[in-house]
Amino acid sequence: MATNTTAERETAPSRLIDAKAAGELLGVPTSWVLAEARSKRIPHIRLGRYVRFRSDALLQWALEREQGPVGVPRPGRRDLSRAR
Repeated sequence: MATNTTAERETAPSRLIDAKAAGELLGVPTSWVLAEARSKRIPHIRLGRYVRFRSDALLQWALEREQGPVGVPRPGRRDLSRAR
């Protein structure tokens, strides 16, 4: 059995996942994932009639769309981390 080194795992492409797994990864319905792929708004790979996604590409895509200050409570909102 071959063992992968850390460097090999970091450079290896991520495994392809289906729309259901992509939806679970992003926290959205499968139908949304398929509609966005059909409209070419999210990264995807078409293999004949099948649509597949790379989890690392989807996560990178989501990070690039993150808006607003990260980790900073919004004004007028209670900081729930300090709630009693």
